[in-house]
Amino acid sequence: MTTMKNKPISFNIDNPNDKYLFEQIKNIKNFSGYAKSLIANDLRYKNKGIKVEVGKNR
Repeated sequence: MTTMKNKPISFNIDNPNDKYLFEQIKNIKNFSGYAKSLIANDLRYKNKGIKVEVGKNR
């Protein structure tokens, strides 16, 4: 039996940054896989000492 855990992501479309992000990803078929690949890449950068900042204003 497979045990699954969920970590939902919310986008506040009244917030311009969140709305932009949502517009970029809304058509991705496998969003879970996409999010996992981003997390894996982020962890690789962190292990190399490179800082990735999320949520900063443009």
